[in-house]
Amino acid sequence: MASQQAGDAPLTSEDLLIVGPGVLGSYLGKVWRDHHPTAAVVGQTNTTASHERLKALGITPRVKADADGRRFPYVAFSAPPSGSEDYVAETRAALQLWDATGAFVFTGSAGVYAEDSGGPCAEDGAVAAVGHSERTDRLLAAEGAVLGAGGCVVRLAGLYHARRGAHTFFLRAGKVERWGGYTVNLLHYEDAALLTAAVLRCRDADGQHFRGRVFLGCDDSPVTFREMMDAAEASGAYEGAAEFTGELGASRGKRLDNTATRAAIKWAPRYPSFADFAASGARDFYTSQEH
Repeated sequence: MASQQAGDAPLTSEDLLIVGPGVLGSYLGKVWRDHHPTAAVVGQTNTTASHERLKALGITPRVKADADGRRFPYVAFSAPPSGSEDYVAETRAALQLWDATGAFVFTGSAGVYAEDSGGPCAEDGAVAAVGHSERTDRLLAAEGAVLGAGGCVVRLAGLYHARRGAHTFFLRAGKVERWGGYTVNLLHYEDAALLTAAVLRCRDADGQHFRGRVFLGCDDSPVTFREMMDAAEASGAYEGAAEFTGELGASRGKRLDNTATRAAIKWAPRYPSFADFAASGARDFYTSQEH
């Protein structure tokens, strides 16, 4: 049984706290409830703006200011760096809500990898040097806090769903001052949530939850900006077109390979490529949702 403080209601070994249940975290909560129907799934937010949506997904919402200090066996931190003045402090605060009996997962970004010449990059690839960018520095500092406490990090490729992602941004922009041959790696939000849930649940060869490990989330098919937009425009699901006006430079992207992650947690993406997603009509859980 999970640990608890005096006066708290008992927590089952499947209870999950999601700190920052936005687009990714809220679907993670739904996935967790589907697999663990008796578990308590709590979504901690800064405001009440999303609480009705969370309730509709079976997630019990609470604002951070009302947190009662209970510690959970499973904790997922999916709040973005942009939502906090002190991201590392927010991450450390979330770690204090984990009782260390299950797993803690921090959903980060594959953008922390240094590779940008169009080459391959796996879980253990070199990360950007300190000072490369403020966002990268914040992410890596938060990762360090999580790994040091025994939690796990999931570095996610570019996330998308039917109504959100780089493809919709480029369609709205029309003309994009980027090189169309730049290589990006993508992952559907549903797959990112399923991957996160798998890391939370899975155990190593000794039957223990993973501790202090980095995982990588991406689909099977890196694509160029132009290939991504060709697929979106050919799908018939979107209006408009994107024109890339940038020139080829030293920055060419990367090609992610998460073979080690898939082997460790027995996971594969529901949507193996953006092209497949688009060709199937670009419809998903989010098509009729307000996300």
